[in-house]
Amino acid sequence: MKKKVLVLLFVAVLAVAPAMAASSRGSSSDGSFGIGLNLGTNTGLGMKFGMGKFDILANVGLANFNINSNGFNLGGDVSASYEVYDIDIKGPHHIPVTVGLGAKMNFRFEDPFGFDLAFVVPVGIEYQIPDVPILLYFRLGPGISILERSQIDIGFDFVAFVGALWMFE
Repeated sequence: MKKKVLVLLFVAVLAVAPAMAASSRGSSSDGSFGIGLNLGTNTGLGMKFGMGKFDILANVGLANFNINSNGFNLGGDVSASYEVYDIDIKGPHHIPVTVGLGAKMNFRFEDPFGFDLAFVVPVGIEYQIPDVPILLYFRLGPGISILERSQIDIGFDFVAFVGALWMFE
């Protein structure tokens, strides 16, 4: 039963995602998708869903390279960003500046197990290499930590990452 629900949910997401794409032009083509390497707060897989001036960037990987004898931390973050400015350079080159809102999560596979949650405001830049489907990005984001080791603990948090994605139009 669980497998059927997951397959149905997956198919629904694939069917609805293109219809939700915005119709404006910007840093990403409407309905574009990218996958690649993310280095930083969560080092691992990076993904981007482009919808004109609006995009969703998600990363999953090791949280802060944290592997020790007690276990490891698996982290993820997702943020929705909007292009607020575009730096024009000669020719086809331009660097969009984005600002967004997102969430950062960490699963601490240690003894005892813990979960961290923070809300972040990432600010970043992107560069799409002309005539090559590679997007480079850099984002920094201050935030507010809500949960630390599965306990409510309000505090300061921060994310920083750089990555390269292979973009599919």
